[in-house]
Amino acid sequence: MASFLKTYVLFFDRCQVKYIYTGRIKGDDSQEENMAETINSVRGMRDILPRETKIWQIVEREAFNVIEEFGFEEIRVPVVEELRLFQRSVGSFTDIVQKEMYVFKDKGDRLLALRPEATASVVRAYLQHQLHAKKRVTRLYYSGPMFRYDRPQKGRYRQFYQIGAEIFGGESPYFDAELIVILSRILNRLKVSHYSFEINSVGCDRCKIEYSNILQKFLILRANELCQDCQTRLRHNVLRVLDCKVVSCRDIIKDVPSIQQILCDGCKKHQQTIYNCLMNHNIQFIENSHLVRGLDYYTMTVFELKINGEETAVAGGGRYNNLVKDLGGPHTPAAGFAIGMDRLCDLVAPETKEGIEILVFFLGDKALQQGTILINNSRIEGIKLILDYNERSLKNHLKVADREEAKHVLILGDDELVENCFLYRNMKDGSQKHIKFDQFSNFLKGLKNV
Repeated sequence: MASFLKTYVLFFDRCQVKYIYTGRIKGDDSQEENMAETINSVRGMRDILPRETKIWQIVEREAFNVIEEFGFEEIRVPVVEELRLFQRSVGSFTDIVQKEMYVFKDKGDRLLALRPEATASVVRAYLQHQLHAKKRVTRLYYSGPMFRYDRPQKGRYRQFYQIGAEIFGGESPYFDAELIVILSRILNRLKVSHYSFEINSVGCDRCKIEYSNILQKFLILRANELCQDCQTRLRHNVLRVLDCKVVSCRDIIKDVPSIQQILCDGCKKHQQTIYNCLMNHNIQFIENSHLVRGLDYYTMTVFELKINGEETAVAGGGRYNNLVKDLGGPHTPAAGFAIGMDRLCDLVAPETKEGIEILVFFLGDKALQQGTILINNSRIEGIKLILDYNERSLKNHLKVADREEAKHVLILGDDELVENCFLYRNMKDGSQKHIKFDQFSNFLKGLKNV
């Protein structure tokens, strides 16, 4: 008889937490039968399989190496934060907070969220642990999964991964440029040659207010043509209209006044310095006067990185001089970027080395007992010794090796134990030879250097 089962599912819809109860009544045979059905991954979530993770590991290694070469230190922050952290930082009227967050109450009745981005979490940690008191300029980087209830599509998932970097305490435009130089250096290491940056300035506080008023006056004349979301943005956060992806809104946005027309001298000088720095580094970029990014905390510089003419950016970032203060800290100029790993790893093709794998088979209990000790005490970096503990005949072991396309096989049986050696078989050409136990380490080193 089936036992009683209940689950609670929580989801977030325009800042409202809702509960759905699903239950299974004792003795419900149809539910019992369904329990035997295959369970697949949740829509919008995915498994990254071993063949893909080889690419991910290369991309991660190159990214981490470059970032650390510029003096950044790794920070690891939780995937769960208080909801209000993102409401105060990302913005209450952004799509992320309005529509896309996974929100739930824990057993302490606290309203929590899976992080939709990591900058707010890094700022929270920066303040909580008073990192601002230890260095005038703090460089931090992070990696890990983020969560947004967005419509799944190519390169976009509800659980997605980012590598990001943040600089706290740097007001000079050279800090902004450094972030772009880092991204460029990462792509160069990955042998990506066709990429460019789109850059804009959303202005300082004064410029943002002035431009928002201009933009609102322009758009209000065509408000009826805007999508429902943009009509809400028009009232509460008009800059978000520029980030809309609806075709009808995009057509209107083409005609809006450019923020470049009203930027103050300080914002213009800041932006021009960045442009000069990028030109000195031979980094291609274009000025996109409609670029605002999807987060409210940006001030002045915003940028996105695109590869091979793809419409969707693989990385983006900018300056956020008010966020630290908005979250309760001292005034601290800051800037950062985030790389969308799912998209980047789909677009790059780094050279992957197969590595050397050796399948090891044992014939008999005595060979298994002694052989595992010998093998495990002889392991060296760069060679995978994969032990098969299953009992089979030699013929069946070799069939397994053929099926798994193994290139190298070691066999240890009673005869080999008497001779203090392994039998090595090259599956590609069929050749084989005996390897003495006391020469086994040298054999592995030689195989590694072939």
